[in-house]
Amino acid sequence: MLFGTPPKIDLRQLPKVELHRHLDGSVRLSTILDLAEKYGLDVGARTVDDLRRAATVTRPREDLAAVLACFDTMQRVLCSAEAIRRVTFENIEDAWKDGVKLLELRFAPAFIARGKNLSNDEIIEAVLDGLALGMFAHPIEVGLIGILPRSFPMEDNARAARDLVRWRSNGAPHADRLCGLDLADAEDGVDPAAFVPLVEAARGAGMGITIHSGENTSGAHVRRTLDLFSPCRIGHGIKAWGDDESVRRLRDRDVILEISPTSNWLTRSVPSIQEHPLPRLYRAGVSVCINSDDPNLMGIDLVHEYELCSRHYGFTESDFMAVNRMALTHSFLPDGVKERVSSRYFSS
Repeated sequence: MLFGTPPKIDLRQLPKVELHRHLDGSVRLSTILDLAEKYGLDVGARTVDDLRRAATVTRPREDLAAVLACFDTMQRVLCSAEAIRRVTFENIEDAWKDGVKLLELRFAPAFIARGKNLSNDEIIEAVLDGLALGMFAHPIEVGLIGILPRSFPMEDNARAARDLVRWRSNGAPHADRLCGLDLADAEDGVDPAAFVPLVEAARGAGMGITIHSGENTSGAHVRRTLDLFSPCRIGHGIKAWGDDESVRRLRDRDVILEISPTSNWLTRSVPSIQEHPLPRLYRAGVSVCINSDDPNLMGIDLVHEYELCSRHYGFTESDFMAVNRMALTHSFLPDGVKERVSSRYFSS
């Protein structure tokens, strides 16, 4: 262990901040079956056990693209405003059960809408409704991040970006919780400069910027992301390790890496959990936080990720509190919300 043997910690009760969880990549398996029956959808399974075998990723796939292909079953059941509200609520409830006190959920309107008669407006409104239900039912603060999938047609992404910015600014209930913009999907093969105007429009509307980068690519990609988009956060970013210039820029600019150890192992971005660079990045002074990414897709929860960090990297309660304070500082939610969470859970 890198930090010695940690004391026994009640990891479920430990207060947490989670900044990187995909709403549209984490649908309860029982909910998939319920929605499939309600809407007459074929999801290739009739029981939770069969669905777990068919639609979850529990061993490393060939690469990131192979894992992304497994999102299709979950995408298919997000076929109505009612289904999207339910899945949003359940994501919030699942995070709350993991001890999360502040959560940022991300979703891609263009991805959810693909192959369906759903508009971006209907999707965004349904997610906001689910957020309101989740925060009413549970003592948790929630923000939303809109995703633009790089591999989708640029006109779809431009429309989604405009609609996300419009909702952010339209004064609808909880619209201020639409607090960030993200680029996701495969990083190679698409000109990132084409997204700069969309990112700048979101930034101009007061939205924080986080970019999936350096997940299974290279430190050079991380440097390019920093140069093009000046994000406050980077999704994954683990390939920065081994690239001294990337590490220096991340540290000097205080850009936090949203890291998900199990996800990185399943996408073969790291050869093993034990070889993950998270503890080395943390020890090098780079801001990091711990996240579940797509928990139901990957058969995990956030507590599982904390257990990995405790068992394999020797993270102590003090380490966990430190990374959660980093996450809270880098949240895109308003300062008043962050101060409220800090005073209740992270002030000591």
